[in-house]
Amino acid sequence: MRYTFEDFSVRIAERELWRGDTLLPVNRYVFDTIAWLIEHRDRAVGRDELVAAVWGRADVTEGHLNQVIARARRALGDDAQAQRMIRTAPGFGYRWVGEVAAVDTERSSPPADAAPALASPDAAESKPPASPRSHRRAWVLAAALLASLGGAVAVHWWPHDGAAARDAAAAANALVVLPIAVRADADANWLELGAMDLIAERLRGAGLRVSPSKTVVTALYGADSPVAPTDHARVRAVLGAGLIVQGVVASAGERWTVELAALGADGASRRVQAREADPIRAAAVAADLLAAALGRRPAGDDAGSDAVQRRMQQAQAASLTNQLELARTILNDLPESARTLPDVRLRLADLDFRAGRHAQAAEAVERLLADPAIGGAPIPRGRALTLRGNLKFRRSDFAGAVADLDAAVGVLEHVPAPLDLADALTRRGLARAALFDLDGGASDYSRARLIAEQAGDPLRVAHVEAGFGLLQIDRKRLDLALPYLDTAMTQYEALGVVERVVTLRLVLNDAYAGLLRWPEVANLSDRQWALRERIGDPGLALTVVNRRVRLLIALGRFREAGEVVGDARERYGGLRPESLRYLYDMQADLAWHEGRMADVVRAVDAALEKWPRDPSYDRYAYLILLRQRALSALGQATDAKIAPWLPEHDEGLSSVFWIARAEWASHGGDDTAARRDFERALSIAEDAGTPALVLFAAQAYVDWLLPRGERAKAAELAGRVGVWTRDDYDCALLRARVFHALGNHDNWRLALDAARTLAGERAIPAALTAAPAAP
Repeated sequence: MRYTFEDFSVRIAERELWRGDTLLPVNRYVFDTIAWLIEHRDRAVGRDELVAAVWGRADVTEGHLNQVIARARRALGDDAQAQRMIRTAPGFGYRWVGEVAAVDTERSSPPADAAPALASPDAAESKPPASPRSHRRAWVLAAALLASLGGAVAVHWWPHDGAAARDAAAAANALVVLPIAVRADADANWLELGAMDLIAERLRGAGLRVSPSKTVVTALYGADSPVAPTDHARVRAVLGAGLIVQGVVASAGERWTVELAALGADGASRRVQAREADPIRAAAVAADLLAAALGRRPAGDDAGSDAVQRRMQQAQAASLTNQLELARTILNDLPESARTLPDVRLRLADLDFRAGRHAQAAEAVERLLADPAIGGAPIPRGRALTLRGNLKFRRSDFAGAVADLDAAVGVLEHVPAPLDLADALTRRGLARAALFDLDGGASDYSRARLIAEQAGDPLRVAHVEAGFGLLQIDRKRLDLALPYLDTAMTQYEALGVVERVVTLRLVLNDAYAGLLRWPEVANLSDRQWALRERIGDPGLALTVVNRRVRLLIALGRFREAGEVVGDARERYGGLRPESLRYLYDMQADLAWHEGRMADVVRAVDAALEKWPRDPSYDRYAYLILLRQRALSALGQATDAKIAPWLPEHDEGLSSVFWIARAEWASHGGDDTAARRDFERALSIAEDAGTPALVLFAAQAYVDWLLPRGERAKAAELAGRVGVWTRDDYDCALLRARVFHALGNHDNWRLALDAARTLAGERAIPAALTAAPAAP
């Protein structure tokens, strides 16, 4: 289906929004919102309905939806005032009001007795399968229909990687199974991904190297949909596949026909066809026939009843497009005997975990692991242990996470489930790194990468490369981290996973900022800024904005920073509290540098309401310090206002907290304690090996030393940070102050010139611009 209005065209199957001859870059949430409103333009669409249709879950904030609506309007040349296309229904939702012409581009269904024909790879009229968004509509509206399916037997739910997957690297060709074209009523659209996943699973079970369904869906329908299913050359390049399996499932009277073709890059093909009373049964038979045609022994038939297996694949199709609540509904509608199976119980717990219901997930997985039935099912047990390890990691119980993941690895090493083993190793590597067992973490990442590479899963390989790069950053080895992170980002970009690219760039941004390498930070920030409209998650977009403001402040570009903060306040004011802290953070930082102390206190207080109290976290400590300094400047600093925010214990504190302690001790007249705490702050910063922290501690210490006439110690500190004079304004200014106090004219002039070059809109104190007195 294609919809046209004004000079726009919405192409549903291709998931494209065009304006004239220009393809507009919109993310999947914006596209799905526009398409859903157009397809239901006969009525107003409620907010809850729109959220369920676009996100497939209920835990989407109103602010998130508002941001997507705003982006959809901007893409269409509309806005909240004009409401030319998308009109707000106050207190309810939205309605499409633009004039639309619909063009039916669907092929007609084949005659009942005719077998569906597959297009050749070179056929110009080859039609891509319907997009996940198109059958998302069917899933949202047909949940009641799914509940009517019956049957009760043991089912095979989680994709089992057959024993031959362990030697997948020896396979002559890797395969990728594309979404299956569906020629049947709309209620059957779930087969596009449900049948695709089943076929991939059975081919994998026959010993073929097959890209996981989630990776394929990510590549084809990711945030930027970078790979068209009909572009076989690009599919091969991105997914590393030699053979492409495409297929058609069609209803022919009371029977279903599935035709599959494995297409090689050289034009060779293998084609098979199966006809059964059930579409999933037909897909399974066709997959086994194709495996045999490719010289492999088909996997055994352990699927159970057609009705239950059909329900399982419907849930899997929903899960593949992150429609978690729909997948949960489908699984909960299984017969009681099926719902008690370990695989099904584990899947429900995993859906809770993915939806953020961690307490429910933890209860479910504890009950499952206590059930004797799982003892004889090593793969579900290994997965359950991995999930429990994940949950413990989320609670910062890193030792507990490692213990569970040790057990998971011990189980999964001895069964044919290499990708599950790769997941357990990756997560254990992360938990080990959190416990500063960096060598152990590196070992786990290395093993996980090899397994993922052998299994033909470029998305998992990218995850592991990213983890390895982050581990090197933890080791303060940015030089070693960059190749891993660059490789991961290149793969993520190829797969269209823009938000992963953005996240890794944020990590690099912080690493370069810690090294005071502002040109690299500026380069990354500019690239992120160009992507911000394509980021579907407004919380992540706000983090990009936050880092942009930090850069602008570091460069002295306060006016521009103020404009960005003002825009962010309008765009992101409705986000969930844990995201809003980044808005208050940059408001506080900018107010401090502009001398607006009362605004500093207000913004920090708002941020601290949302910020986890972690005394080891430098940014949290920085906000506490800003608040303390602003209250002191306002003459409002009292023990009652300051002391409760300073940690009572000494272990694991950020160096910035020691600065706050030192300054508060000095405020109370205890210079001995202040000196001790400044020294501790400097020592911790140097141990961390982060130049920005060292400079910040030195700057605070020098500010305390010079009024006390301790020039020699101040000179020592100026010497420690001298290497960054030409890179950072604060460093240049610190050295100019110290050399001015020492009467060292030549070095004062050099430092002052550097400060002027780096000042931006900052005014250098007038007293510092006058020539120093002779020593």
